[in-house]
Amino acid sequence: MKQALHGDVGDFSTAIGAFGVGGLLGAVALLGVDPGRDRRGLSSWFAAGYGLVLMLAALNPWFWGLPALLVLAGLSMSISNTSANSLLQATALPGLRGQTVSLYMLAMRGGVSVGSLATGLSVSLLGVRQALLLNGMLAVLAQLMVGRQWLRSALPKAALQRPGVPGEERKGPG
Repeated sequence: MKQALHGDVGDFSTAIGAFGVGGLLGAVALLGVDPGRDRRGLSSWFAAGYGLVLMLAALNPWFWGLPALLVLAGLSMSISNTSANSLLQATALPGLRGQTVSLYMLAMRGGVSVGSLATGLSVSLLGVRQALLLNGMLAVLAQLMVGRQWLRSALPKAALQRPGVPGEERKGPG
């Protein structure tokens, strides 16, 4: 933080707090989303948005731009991950929902560990800004590759049923 953005410990705390504020704002924003809506679009677009915000943070030369960008990063990550989790729970068969969510959380937590190791290595080889830019580009690229196909695929029939409303179907992407 000190070398890359010319900030001190208090500035670092402000930046991390801004990410948390963004996460809270993302959770509050999701309260207004229709429970019957297909959340694949939300998850995909906000995941790509997260990568773009990382790239902007890497290119940002001023410390005080960082908290604003991290609010957007927290918001994007919160909406993307919560939407994916909600969709996973809605599409899993009721008898397998617990196991499905457990595997999802295991993959998420394991992915964070592997990603943290790779990020640490890239920071030591390239520097903070370059590693952040690389992470952002990889996030956008991965989302464009995977998300595009995901958005085109049909939802499982179980996901199309609105909870508690027999015969009524969810709205499609968009």
